[in-house]
Amino acid sequence: MYIYNVLIGSRKQRMKKLDSEQNNDNVQTFCINMEPVAKGRPRFIKSTGRTYTPAKTKEATKLISEHLVLRKLGKILKKDKTGEKKYGVAIYMRFLCSRPKRLGKGDRILKTTKPDVDNYIKLILDACNEAEIWEDDSMVVEVLGQKWYCADYEKPQVQIQINRVLI
Repeated sequence: MYIYNVLIGSRKQRMKKLDSEQNNDNVQTFCINMEPVAKGRPRFIKSTGRTYTPAKTKEATKLISEHLVLRKLGKILKKDKTGEKKYGVAIYMRFLCSRPKRLGKGDRILKTTKPDVDNYIKLILDACNEAEIWEDDSMVVEVLGQKWYCADYEKPQVQIQINRVLI
């Protein structure tokens, strides 16, 4: 618990909200039971000059976007109906990866190995664009991501909280 407080500090309150499923006009929370997948780099074919996205990345993006489409409350618009208020999006993510046997049993532990957290985040943002969660991806004004090894009693999952914020 001490490590959690030192490393996370003031962000602890924001991430605590992820633990409770809450959905309303301003907050949408999603929990997807799957092993987190990082966005893969595009691959190139020298002979044809063609580029392609790795299959694992495509499949994960499709799975997450389908889940988001089924559970979303509606598209987050840049402005309200009167056009007076402008909105942005703050997105918080927690990636719970499978716990290696060498760590034994216990609570969550921060994951400091590869893949990098920014690659996990890129995949989620791409899935949100595909699911049309927001009107335009330029609306994203804040992103926070954490990667953990899950506790021995948890299953791997991706937790996402999308907040509509008044600008």
